[in-house]
Amino acid sequence: MRKSLVWASPLAKAIFLLFASSSLARPTALPSDLDADFEGQTNNITSCLDSSYAVKHGWASFSNFTQGKREIELEVDWWDSGIMAPQIMYYLLTDVMGYKVDFKVYDGGSSTGRRLNYGTVDLVLELWQSDASSWYQQYIQLDSTVLSYGSIGYSGRVGLYFPSYMWDQHPEYNWLDYFKALNYSGIQNLFPRAGTAPVGTKSDGTVICDGDVTLCSNGTYKPAWYKPADNNYFAEIWCNRPTNTPYYFQRLIDGLKLNLTMVFLSDNGFSYMADAYSKKQPFLYYNWRPTVTVSQFNFTRMIFPDDVLGDFKLFQANPSTYPLTTDIPVETLFKATSTRFSKDFPELSYLVSKFLLSDRDIKSMLAKLGPNVAAWSDPSYADATCTWLKQNEDIWGTWIPPPPQIFTKCPIGTGRYLVNSLWVCIACPVGTYNLNETTSQQCTDCLANANCLGGAIMTISANHWMSEIPALENITGDYIPDIHDCPYKKQCCPNGNCTSDKVCADEFGGPLCVECKDSEMFAWNQKCLNCSGPGVSFFLTLFMPLLVTIGILYLPSFHASEMEQFCFYYQVVNLIFSGGIGEVIGWDGMNTILALFSLDIEALVFDCPLPIKGVAKHFFRFALPLLFVSYFLFFYALVTLFPSLKAYLPQRIAKQNMNVLFSRAFVLVFNFIFMPLVEASLVLVECVDIEHHSVLYKIPSIECYSQQHAGPAAFAYIVLIILLFIYPAGLLSTLLFLRTKGRILHHHSDETHNPMDRIIEPFYISYRPSYFFMEAVQVWERAIIVLCFTYLHHAGDEATSVPYLGIFITICLIRIYIQPFKNESLLYLSREIGISFIALLFLNQYANHVGQQKPTVFILFLMVFPVVNHLLRWAAMTYRLPGHLDGGSEMDVGGGSGADASIKNKSNASLRKSASDAELVPVLQRQNSRDLLRAVTKNVGGVQYNAVSLGTNLPIKTGNIE
Repeated sequence: MRKSLVWASPLAKAIFLLFASSSLARPTALPSDLDADFEGQTNNITSCLDSSYAVKHGWASFSNFTQGKREIELEVDWWDSGIMAPQIMYYLLTDVMGYKVDFKVYDGGSSTGRRLNYGTVDLVLELWQSDASSWYQQYIQLDSTVLSYGSIGYSGRVGLYFPSYMWDQHPEYNWLDYFKALNYSGIQNLFPRAGTAPVGTKSDGTVICDGDVTLCSNGTYKPAWYKPADNNYFAEIWCNRPTNTPYYFQRLIDGLKLNLTMVFLSDNGFSYMADAYSKKQPFLYYNWRPTVTVSQFNFTRMIFPDDVLGDFKLFQANPSTYPLTTDIPVETLFKATSTRFSKDFPELSYLVSKFLLSDRDIKSMLAKLGPNVAAWSDPSYADATCTWLKQNEDIWGTWIPPPPQIFTKCPIGTGRYLVNSLWVCIACPVGTYNLNETTSQQCTDCLANANCLGGAIMTISANHWMSEIPALENITGDYIPDIHDCPYKKQCCPNGNCTSDKVCADEFGGPLCVECKDSEMFAWNQKCLNCSGPGVSFFLTLFMPLLVTIGILYLPSFHASEMEQFCFYYQVVNLIFSGGIGEVIGWDGMNTILALFSLDIEALVFDCPLPIKGVAKHFFRFALPLLFVSYFLFFYALVTLFPSLKAYLPQRIAKQNMNVLFSRAFVLVFNFIFMPLVEASLVLVECVDIEHHSVLYKIPSIECYSQQHAGPAAFAYIVLIILLFIYPAGLLSTLLFLRTKGRILHHHSDETHNPMDRIIEPFYISYRPSYFFMEAVQVWERAIIVLCFTYLHHAGDEATSVPYLGIFITICLIRIYIQPFKNESLLYLSREIGISFIALLFLNQYANHVGQQKPTVFILFLMVFPVVNHLLRWAAMTYRLPGHLDGGSEMDVGGGSGADASIKNKSNASLRKSASDAELVPVLQRQNSRDLLRAVTKNVGGVQYNAVSLGTNLPIKTGNIE
C-alpha cells in the first residue's frame, strides 16, 4: 500500500530523494535493490540526548555490557512516519542505553515480513496490517519466527483528498466530501477532466505502467464504461504509482459507478499537486496519514460508505475483480522483531513493548518538517524527533527498562543470562517465559499452542485448554502449565489468546471445559441446556435407526458394497477433521452431516435428549449403534417366527432366502456401526495427564482406573476385544475353513450351496477369489484408523503427528494399490476414496498449520468427488447396457491386484437376431442385474448363452434357456 522503489538510474534516485517525505506512498511491491547499510551516515547523525539522561535512567555504567553486543539492525522505511519512529528509537538505544545501532533502509511493504523472518533486520516499528496480511499468520502465529509487540500507538489510513479551500470557493456545495458528490455534475465538473495531468514515465521514457486494464493501462485507469467521446464527463484522480494501495480505488470506482479515471504521475506527483495547491486549483489526490502532506496541507478526505458487512475482506481476497463499495478501514500500525533479536537482546523486550506514540505525537513531529525534506537522513527529521524527546521525557522515560543486575538466581518472569562476563537477570522477551520460583537458566521457549507475551505472561491458542496458573507469589519449584487440545473445540478459548483463569467459554468450566458451570444444566452439542426429561432429540434417536435399518433391508444387494464404502468414507472424513470440518470450510452444517454417518449423538442433538452427565452421557453414545443391531434382530425374528409376513413384502425381497437376506444386511449394518462403536469404547479408556493425575480425556472428572472407572473400563474393553479380535479372527477362521473344504464359491449355485454356506456367502462374495478373506482385513483397517486418530491426532505435537501421518497414509496407499473387489466400479471407487483421504488429510494440515486462507473449495470438491464420480460411472454403465449385452464385460476373477484385473469381452451377436432394442430397453431399466439377464433370455428361446451380470458381483449361470 506504499510506493515500490526501483532505481533505474541515478537521476531517478535523485528525483525520488527530492520529494521523499511527501510524495511517498505505502509500497506493496516486492523489495527493490535498495538494501543499503548507511552506517557511515548514522555515525554522522549528531547526538540528541547528553550523557545526563543515561545517568538518570541507570545505564551510564553499563557501557561494557551494551557495547559488547552486536549492532542492532533497525529498519527505516521510506516515508515520513516510517523514518521518524525509528529515529526516536535510535536516540533511546544509543544516547540513553549505549547500544550500537545500524539503520537499514528499505521501501517497506509486504517484503518486511521476510526480512524479519530471516533476521536481515531486528526491529520494525511501523507495520501496516494490509502489508502484513500476506505473512502475519505464517511468520507470527504459526512459525513464531517473527514476534509482534502490538500497536505503535498511532493509526494509519489511506484516502482520497481534495484541498479544503474548495469549501470557501464553493459554499453552495456543503456536501463536497460525500462520495455521491463525485457523480453530481455541478461538483464533478469542478475537478480536472480526465487526461489533464501528464502521465508519469520511467527513466527510459516509457509510461510508468501498462498492460493491466484492471489496474493501469498506458499510465491510467479507466472504468469499463469510459469512452473517449465522454471524456468531459469524467474527472481524474492524481496518484503517484499503481502500487499505491493497488486496485483499491480502481475497484471503488467500479463498485460505486463513479465517473472517475486515475492517472499515475510517478515521482512528479507531489510537485504537480503542490503547484496546483499554490494556485488554489481544485484536484483529487491520493495520500494517507500520517504524512507531511496531510499534516501540512489543508486537505479534506472524501467520505465513502463504512464497511459493516466485511466488504473490504472480500475485496482483499479478489482485488483485481471484486467491485468494492466501502471505505478502506483505519489500520492499527504495529511493531515486530525477529526472534534473533529477542534472543540476543532479551533486555530490550520491555522497551519495544512500551514504545508508543499517539496520533497527536506523530502529527506534531510531522508538522515541524519542511515540505521538501530530501532523504531519510535529512536533518529535519533529527531536529523534529529530538525536540519531541526533550519535551516529553515524562512519556518515554517509562519505556526505559531498568539496567541488568548481577545475580546467581533470578525470579519468576526473568531469565539468567551471561552477558559480557556478567550474570544478569533479564525479563523474559516475547516468545519465552519463566514460571520457576528461582532459576539459574535462561527463559524457556513458549510451550506448543501457547502464546508467551514476555515475563510470566502466557495465554492459550484457540480451541485449547490450559491449567490455571497460580498467583506468582504462590508458585513453588518449576511450574509448567498443562496444555491440551480441547475435546469439544468451541468450549475452550473460542477466540484465542485466553488467560489461564478465563480459558473456558462463558457457560463452561472445569478441566478441559467439558461441564457446565451451572450444575443444574447439561452439556450437549457444545451448549449448556436445561433438561427435565427426554427431549425431542431422544425420540428421534429411537426413530432414526428404525428407518435406516428398513432402508438397509430394502437395499438391492448389488448396491450394498457401494453404500458400505460411502459410509466408511464419510466416517473417516469426520475423523480427519476431528468433527470440526465446519470451522475449516465455514459451514457448521457439515459437522451435523458427518455426525450422522459417525452416529455421534453429541453432535446431532439440537436439544437436551436426556438429563445425564459424565459416564452415563458417554454410555448413551452406544445407543445409536446398538439400536441398529436391536432393530435388525427384531425384524429377523419377526420374519422367522411369522413366515406369513413375507406376503406383505415387495416381491423382490419376498422371493429371497430370508437367512441370506439378513446375512447380507448384517454385513452392511455391522460395517456401518463398527467405527462408531470403537470410538464410543475408546472414550471410556482414553486417558490424559492433567496436573499429575491420569483422567479420562472426555470425562476428566473421573480418574483413570479408579473404582469409579472400573465398570465403564471393563465394559469398553469387552466391546473392543469382541470388535477388534473375536469377530474378525472368528470370521477369518471360518472363511479359511470353508476355503480348505472347497465351499467358497464365487458363482451362485443354489443346488450346490448348503444353507450355512449361503449365509456365509455375503462375507466374501464382493471380493475376488484370491481376496476371499478381505472382510476380516477391512475390519482391522477400520480399527487401525480409529485408533490412529484417537491417540495421535488430538495430541498435536511433532512426536505424534509424524507417526499419525505415516500410519494413515500407509493405509491409504495400500487401499489404492491393492484392489480386492470383483466389481469394476468398486475398484475405481476404492482407489478414489484412498486418494481423497490423503488429499483431505494434507488440506486439513495446511488449513491448521500453513494456510492463510482456508482451502474450502478443494475440501468441498473432495467431499463429493468419490460419490459423484461413482454415480456418473454407474449411470454410464446403466445407459450403456444394450451395448454391454452386445459386447458385454466380466471382471477376470482369477486373482491379482486391481491393476492386473482384465476384462473379458464376449460376443452375443445371436442375441441381436432374436430380440430388438425396443424389447430390451424397458426390461433393462426396471430389473436388477440378475433378474435383468434372466428376463432378456426369456425373450430369446432355444439358444444357449453365457450371460454376464452387469452392475452386480454375482455372475449368472450358463444353461439352456427354454
